[in-house]
Amino acid sequence: MVKFCALILNTLLQISYINSLQRLILNGYWNLEDSNAKYTNLTGTIPGGIYTDLQNSNVINNIFVGSNDVDTRWVSKLNWNYSRCFEVNEKLFYHDQIYLVFEGIDTFAEVLVNGQTVGTTNNMFVRYEFDVKDQIEFGKNCILVHFKSPVERADFFAKRQDKYYSVLPKCVPNEYHGECHVNHIRKMQASFSWDWGPAFPSMGIWKMVYLEAYNHTIIKDVTVKIEDLGDKWMFNLKTYMQLNKLKCLSGSLLIKLSTDFETIEYMHEINQKDKIQEFEDHRQFQIRKEKFTLWWPNGYGEQKLYKLKVQFVSSDNQETTIKRLRVGIRKIELVQERLEEGFNFFFKVNDIPIFAKGTNMIPISILPELGQDIKKIRYLLQSCKDVHMNMIRIWGGGVYESDELYSVADEMGILIWQDFMFACSMYPTNEEFLNTVKMEVQQQIRRLQHHASIAIWAGNNENEAALVQNWYGTDANFTLYKKDYIKLYVDTVRSVALMNDDSRPFLVSSPTNGIKSEESGFIAKNPQDQLNGDVHYYNYVMDGWDQNIYPVARFVSEYGYQSMPFLESLLKATNDNTDIIIGSKFMEHRQHSPGGFATMQTLISKRLQLPDQNSANFTKAFIFYSQISQAMSIKIETEYYRQWQNKTNSVGKGNTMGALYWQLNDVWAAPSWSGIDFYGNWKMLHYYAKDFFAPVIVTAHVLVNREINVYIISDLLHPVYDAKLTMYTYNWNSFNPIASVSRSVDVLHGSQLVYSFWYDKSKLQCDARTNCFIYFILKNNKDELIAPVNFVLPDALKTSNIEHANVRIRSINQVTAEKFSIQIETNAIAAFVWLQTDIQGSFSRNGFIMVDKICEVFFIGSTTVHELKTSINITHLKHLDYA
Repeated sequence: MVKFCALILNTLLQISYINSLQRLILNGYWNLEDSNAKYTNLTGTIPGGIYTDLQNSNVINNIFVGSNDVDTRWVSKLNWNYSRCFEVNEKLFYHDQIYLVFEGIDTFAEVLVNGQTVGTTNNMFVRYEFDVKDQIEFGKNCILVHFKSPVERADFFAKRQDKYYSVLPKCVPNEYHGECHVNHIRKMQASFSWDWGPAFPSMGIWKMVYLEAYNHTIIKDVTVKIEDLGDKWMFNLKTYMQLNKLKCLSGSLLIKLSTDFETIEYMHEINQKDKIQEFEDHRQFQIRKEKFTLWWPNGYGEQKLYKLKVQFVSSDNQETTIKRLRVGIRKIELVQERLEEGFNFFFKVNDIPIFAKGTNMIPISILPELGQDIKKIRYLLQSCKDVHMNMIRIWGGGVYESDELYSVADEMGILIWQDFMFACSMYPTNEEFLNTVKMEVQQQIRRLQHHASIAIWAGNNENEAALVQNWYGTDANFTLYKKDYIKLYVDTVRSVALMNDDSRPFLVSSPTNGIKSEESGFIAKNPQDQLNGDVHYYNYVMDGWDQNIYPVARFVSEYGYQSMPFLESLLKATNDNTDIIIGSKFMEHRQHSPGGFATMQTLISKRLQLPDQNSANFTKAFIFYSQISQAMSIKIETEYYRQWQNKTNSVGKGNTMGALYWQLNDVWAAPSWSGIDFYGNWKMLHYYAKDFFAPVIVTAHVLVNREINVYIISDLLHPVYDAKLTMYTYNWNSFNPIASVSRSVDVLHGSQLVYSFWYDKSKLQCDARTNCFIYFILKNNKDELIAPVNFVLPDALKTSNIEHANVRIRSINQVTAEKFSIQIETNAIAAFVWLQTDIQGSFSRNGFIMVDKICEVFFIGSTTVHELKTSINITHLKHLDYA
């Protein structure tokens, strides 16, 4: 058995003006101009970026409208200057050490203080600290940050590298409307475009900037490893301190940790006799377990967090530096047990196996400064929690997200699979590149390590598969590319990561064979092996509503289908209504996936009947049907993975313990794989996730021989005895079921086959299976629903006899301050009944099959009955608008 154990702490950073330790915040308004002095007298805002600043200055229009992503590309090809002046008072000036600190700078810049160069930058993921003691003056000072075009720098590095060999791929596909060679620079890889997003190669100071002055030391980071000693927890604290290089460190370090009953204090003296730049203090202490309540993932228990304070006071009592954290106590293991065929691959939290239910997150915003929006962060993670997710994967082509995101994940019990920022490419391995990567990995590990939510580090996204499967022509010089792969991800990223955090698992890539890849020298012959590690699975040719096409893997960390955003969202991206036509120049510009519309139409046509392409309603139907097809395909695929939770097939495949679909969010209004669109609207997929990720579900597998296997799957750690499963067969033209079967079942943890029948030879059959569906209801012995209602559609709906039902909203009434009851009525069974409003909020269910003449749905949001009545719309599969 291979296990990695960890107990992680959650940190909230607070450093302020304490005694003689001083910080001067330099955020706010800066002067902005291009290096050619064509655009002058502009104002930039820090934290910020060049696109937001030029947009706010009315130099460019809204970059998310029309084709402005391409029309404003000139911005990224100029050099830009940010500057400001400020006053330094005597409290700050008379310090031994003064540093200019950039928490995040994007990406290539020369920094000048009072006309003198103090440093350069080349990595947007690194915190830069420049010693400016000799440059800072008492009174007025000025800073100039000269940014160089990331597009031009990427091209320069690529040309320099090409003298030796080409780092592949050189460019993105033409459909992306992007830029080339992003893999040569340490910048958000998606900022040069991706198949779901535009290219905005930004520049700017995207996080805080400040002067920091001290005489003794500053606590930069605190990492915590907690080990299980049986009846006690062993806390291993590492405190990283930046020192005055002219003095020896002397003072007291105080550690305060709250428990359920008291605050425990530890103090010790530090007397460092050498004059060094950085000092690492390592302390251990043990505390009995009963003093703490464990931290659990969403759905398994509470997320208790404890206050931890680390404080240093200099021996002369003149200077204090503090780091404050919140601590979540939990143990996590990545279990990879050797089986007869392959290895298991699953997470245990506090000794409980967890089926990972969740999604992949792309950057909060394509403009990194906008990704710090705490309101948006909290909304997205709350949306994950609300649909029973317990894990998200932060994908390797974006950014290491803000402290706020990880803190909110800690609060909500959302485990995080954290990629390092390398995706879908080969990368250079020259000394300059590897040195900045080392700094990046060390800083990010030390910044994030304490968060209870972070479950695993992964070295890259899909680069092992890209190398082995020859995505970009690496076979022409495989030995060289393999050597560079090992040098970057194993010798550098993995080495630095484990040096700074050995408390949680590390995977070199995703997908990977996990421990099996390591045994093969970290590069497997087939990184998508279903018997080992994790897999990514996409299939745009076959019928997504057919479970029989999907892999029986150990863990599926990516899978998905495209859909369209809402019509209303697209209309915010163009001023011309004629743009909203499938095949228009605008729509083709927004579709970055090669052949994307044809792929969506193929998926739709497997099961649904679109109107004629020349019909006035074709685009409207295409948008709605694409969301139905996406939701149904991912529902069916996800339920299939859950069915294999604790069983294997004849060749050892199965024991599936994770399903993370692609993708959660959007960075603009466009066709994509998202479940939540750019404006925060839940697509049908996200509503369906609430059901297919529910703690208990009833689900069925329709085999190719027409046999139907019915499963009950439970994440509950306790059984539910004497539950009642009722299965109805409905014909689309009648509210009365034509057949039903009930049986008593005990709901047990895991996946349980509870009923099996041949559709054509059972009590649940109907005369023409294309006109029927099966409906499942599971209740406990108190007649209460314990699982969402579910259904099976044995055949394609395009050949069924579904009627053009008249579905309407009967009434809307306020139940509580933010809860509204919506009564819906219909004259016939209606498929995929959909409610939509532009008011921020969510419905209790959506996209459902309505089998009763009247049903009730609740809306949760801050509004009034009048506003809801005037904004809400309702539709369904056979609405006349789609005829």
